[in-house]
Amino acid sequence: MSENSRKIYVVYPRGLRTGGPEALHQLVDMLRELGEDAYLVPHPATAATPRAEQFEIYNAPEAPAPVDAEGNVVVVPEVYVADLHAYKRATPICWWLSIDYSPTFVAGRTALRSTAGPWSSLKETLVPRLSAVKNRVDPRSIKRSRIIHAVQSSYAWAFLFSHLNVVPSLLSDYTPSAEFLSGGENGVRNHRLVTFNPVKGGEIIREVMKVCDPSIEWRPIQGMTRTEVTATLGECGIYLDLGFHPGKDRMPREAALSGALTVVGRRGSGAFYADVPIPWEHKITPGPAEVSSSAALLPQLMADLPREIAKQDSYRAAILSEKKRFKREVSDIFIEQRFGKDAYDYLDA
Repeated sequence: MSENSRKIYVVYPRGLRTGGPEALHQLVDMLRELGEDAYLVPHPATAATPRAEQFEIYNAPEAPAPVDAEGNVVVVPEVYVADLHAYKRATPICWWLSIDYSPTFVAGRTALRSTAGPWSSLKETLVPRLSAVKNRVDPRSIKRSRIIHAVQSSYAWAFLFSHLNVVPSLLSDYTPSAEFLSGGENGVRNHRLVTFNPVKGGEIIREVMKVCDPSIEWRPIQGMTRTEVTATLGECGIYLDLGFHPGKDRMPREAALSGALTVVGRRGSGAFYADVPIPWEHKITPGPAEVSSSAALLPQLMADLPREIAKQDSYRAAILSEKKRFKREVSDIFIEQRFGKDAYDYLDA
């Protein structure tokens, strides 16, 4: 797919400071490192928003709009998949950075995951609204189109294969590591401190807090600067994420790099070892016993926290090798045209 005259356009939500937009910056940066003429393009709905300063570390210049010409490529995240049908000459690629946030699947996924436990209260109010999302796309139209599908997680790979009967290509991302590797080097780590992101399963974690050992300390990662987030992850004993894991989330990886113990629920990408390769005993199974089992597990892990953290050494090693693997994934899709690879095709990366 590599041609000197072609251009690759990656549409992104300008100004949004989350893992998805950073992955889009990483893609352009890596494409340019590989010699491709690649550009970010701000989505029209965000064109007036200033660029996020924290992503200036990437070589990712902007172009005003994609050029729909033979040989060119247009990449969009899954939230903009409907836009790809406008391109008749350029090669369209949808990068599924998540499944749960896609307008195509959002209502159905929310209905499935909101049927038991603390999530059930969301169903009556949230699902009807999501069912009415105006830019929902008929999955059958995606399957019939020219769109090439790339996925950030094995969770997304399996979901697209089972729902669209297409074979997508793995295109993950990587975790910038420098700011986290110094976490805990001063020897000050509070083994009784559990941190969490309230956006990622905050409802159920608050239920866990009610029945948990009262000696356990809790600190939500909310309203913090980047420096404060880094310091908190470097201080805590456990990072707990019982959220939906719509893609391969960034903060569990950042916590592990910081030297904390990452504990997740088996939802979304959290259920896939290829996405979150941590020991079975560090994952919590959803269901009626989730709150009680979480409350029982935390003190057990804290009893010998250094030993439990050491069990995630291979997870940290995998995170540190992400950029190397990402380079291979980008080359496979955009240069070599080797489509359809999954995580197991990169075990030697």
